[in-house]
Amino acid sequence: MTKASIIITCYNKERYISRAINSCINQDFPQDQYEVIIVDDASTDKSRDAIALFHGFSGYHFIRTKFLKKNKGPAHASNVGIAMAKGKYIVRVDGDDYIHKDFLSVMTEALEWNSDIGFVYCDLVVVTGSGAPNQRKFQRNTLERLLNHGAGVLFRKKHLQALHGYDESLRNCEDYDLLLRYEKKYSGYHLRLPYYRYFKEGSALSTEHAERKHIKKEIHTRHGQKH
Repeated sequence: MTKASIIITCYNKERYISRAINSCINQDFPQDQYEVIIVDDASTDKSRDAIALFHGFSGYHFIRTKFLKKNKGPAHASNVGIAMAKGKYIVRVDGDDYIHKDFLSVMTEALEWNSDIGFVYCDLVVVTGSGAPNQRKFQRNTLERLLNHGAGVLFRKKHLQALHGYDESLRNCEDYDLLLRYEKKYSGYHLRLPYYRYFKEGSALSTEHAERKHIKKEIHTRHGQKH
């Protein structure tokens, strides 16, 4: 029985995708109870070659891959992964992020024992530069902070399907939009454990922040909320 599905979305992450995959396939969780789905969004670098090294490798039977022919953005890639997923629970990991070895075991248990909870989220450590975790950039997730990055969340698949997944009209902030819709209907639980490693390249921070801020305003307007 497949209990959980990890969806790794990748677009031009050749430097980091192997790290993301390794963190997901080395979970302290029974291999026959979870799967790793890697969706490459038509990368133009060598990401596909890096992913192919894992596909079909002996012992990694729980890995499945999908190489998209046209780049349509992270929302579409995520929805492709959701459609492929066999697990009751789903987490998305970006191609340059990675997770703690206990992520699945602890997070799935929280949902297993609390049927009234729709999603569970953990804390994160921001990783920059060389890729080493920077403990000074540890972030304890409140729901408000979680909305800003959307990382480290384990969802119930049935709820994602009920909400029709990610909004593919959005090329950015698709995670923010999904969480706004999700938390309106389903309650969440915060596990105070830094189990998600969130990678950010310093040179892209200011530009991305400005872009996300603009798109988030549009999303708030769409949902009839103040910003």
